Amino acid sequence: MYVFSIIVLIGLLLSAGFFLYTIYRLLWNAVKIPEKKPGLKLQLGRRIYLVIRNVFLQAKLFKDLGGGIMHALMFWAFIAFASYSSDFFVSAIFPGTNLLSGTFEQVAFFTVDIFAIIALLDVVYAFIRRWGIKIKRYQGYNGFEAWFILSLVGILMATYYVLSVLRLDGVSANIPGSIGENLAAANTPVSYALASVLPKVSATTGYYIYWTAFTIHAADFIIFLAYIPTSKHLHLFAAPFNVLFAKEDQAILKPIDFEKETRFGATDIRDFDWKDYFDFYACTECGRCTANCPANLTGKTLSPRDIIWDIREVVVAQGTEYRTRGGDRDQVFKTVIGEPILEKDLWSCTTCMACVEQCPVMIDHVSKIVDMRRSLVLNQGKAPREVIDLTRNIEQYGSPYTIDPSTRADWAAGLDVVDLSKTPDAQYDVLYWVGCVASFDKRNQEIAKSVTKILKKAGVNFAILGSQEKCTGDPARRTGNEYLADMMIKGNVETLKANRVQKVITSCAHCFNSLKNEYKDFGIELEVHHHTEFINRLISDKKLSVKSLDSDTLEKYTYHDPCYVGRYNKLYEEPRDVVKSFAANYEEMEMNKSKSLCCGAGGGRLWMEEKEGTLISHKRIEQADKVNATTVVTACPYCMTMLDDARKTTGREDKMKIQDVSELIAGRID
Repeated sequence: MYVFSIIVLIGLLLSAGFFLYTIYRLLWNAVKIPEKKPGLKLQLGRRIYLVIRNVFLQAKLFKDLGGGIMHALMFWAFIAFASYSSDFFVSAIFPGTNLLSGTFEQVAFFTVDIFAIIALLDVVYAFIRRWGIKIKRYQGYNGFEAWFILSLVGILMATYYVLSVLRLDGVSANIPGSIGENLAAANTPVSYALASVLPKVSATTGYYIYWTAFTIHAADFIIFLAYIPTSKHLHLFAAPFNVLFAKEDQAILKPIDFEKETRFGATDIRDFDWKDYFDFYACTECGRCTANCPANLTGKTLSPRDIIWDIREVVVAQGTEYRTRGGDRDQVFKTVIGEPILEKDLWSCTTCMACVEQCPVMIDHVSKIVDMRRSLVLNQGKAPREVIDLTRNIEQYGSPYTIDPSTRADWAAGLDVVDLSKTPDAQYDVLYWVGCVASFDKRNQEIAKSVTKILKKAGVNFAILGSQEKCTGDPARRTGNEYLADMMIKGNVETLKANRVQKVITSCAHCFNSLKNEYKDFGIELEVHHHTEFINRLISDKKLSVKSLDSDTLEKYTYHDPCYVGRYNKLYEEPRDVVKSFAANYEEMEMNKSKSLCCGAGGGRLWMEEKEGTLISHKRIEQADKVNATTVVTACPYCMTMLDDARKTTGREDKMKIQDVSELIAGRID
């Protein structure tokens, strides 16, 4: 064995050893520290699909085309380099032994040769984006790490071309450990082009250049391997596994078993589970989550990226202390709430899931924020004044409003609606779940009346629960009071079962999400439809005939996606199909569909004041105004309340209307 072979072997073993030891420490943290041990559904087909889509095809990255294309090309370049690098090190350690041969060698070198120049251009583009254009979401975050990694990538690709050009010039033909010597020039077209224009060097000079480039190339790879698990580029290892182990329903909250559990929510790093740890490790610190967070966009200090990254730092620090020193877990593991995670940031979250939607490695930020809210509420009894009032009202009145629950169905007076609280033996096919806001808020009662008119016109045999209906528990859950939510949900489940409910339609996005996705954890499976998809089906089935009004020529429509209809339940086209069934003049807002801006009401914030920055609803109404919309169409009572208030308080009352999909259809059915 040659001396250089021994040096390369030692360097590679040390680097790989350090890499594996660092990974072991991180996995040790994920296994030994968490006190929650959730299982994982196999769902093999789904998991393979997610890995192919989001890891190998980099699909979620293309939500931001500029950075997405750059990162995807860089990733594919490294995939291409895997076979080349393997051959490089095998030949370096065992000169004369080649891992690649024949057609596979030809394909591998051709692919690497093309991707190496792409990766070099990517490096230049990345430097320009970060330090030239100064993309906002990159600023102030791990600038040195980014510079260092980009430099390593650039050097790796540049030295590859040096070695490849010397091979084509015949310099490395007799040097031990060289690879690809028998390849035709056409197998490496970029290298061939470079060799054609670069001046030839003497054999002696070429010999020294070769060994210099070889040493730098090998050292670059060895340093890169050791550096990955200690930096933000740990995601190269963690992200594929995080995608593979992704939860079935991100941001769908899981119940607490109050009979068994003694620690509620997440106070310190013991309260996050192993999958949460993979979320922490997989974070690339790219900032896409924060760049799309409605709270951050409107001047609040909440940063979903910082929450994930700060907890990761705590995990690494406290995990190291516990692993090396042991001791009392209560002493080692200190709360993450207050420091580094500010309480006000936790309460700024609207649970809109924009962060989760944008994350390329499928991190679930929202459930962690809600778990920390649970800790504050259930363990410490701490919450903003408005949240305390909200939960007290739900406890006493069965809704967030201080209104006699016996009047819940008063909006339906004179509409000849079957009320199961008065006629329990009535026969019906569909239950219309009205929700608290549409039951008690005067403006939103118009939505309930419109849905009623539509269902009657279409001949749907439906009923309401009347005074039997209670808050679904969503506001309590999202504001951390899982105990109250548990009580409300179980009460509603009993009511639904007693009334033999199987099929539900609701006009409230939050009730829709709870009934459809979260009630199944409490023992009831329902067929739940949002009113927009139900209306769309009635139209497509010709059970409703919708006409345009002459005055519509003066109207310009735009649609606002409620977060709990869109991002939570992927209903993007159905509401638009309904609007476009009559709207001749329609235009999308700047932020729409999966990138839609939240109205600001989710996460219990409909009942909380925004005391910092710009009101989220104001920013959204500005976006509607930019497309000159005269009617903003929405599909949720929460959104109606927020956007209607924003319309009035920003001086747009005379130029713009806010209407629910159901109101527009109810006024246009023949």
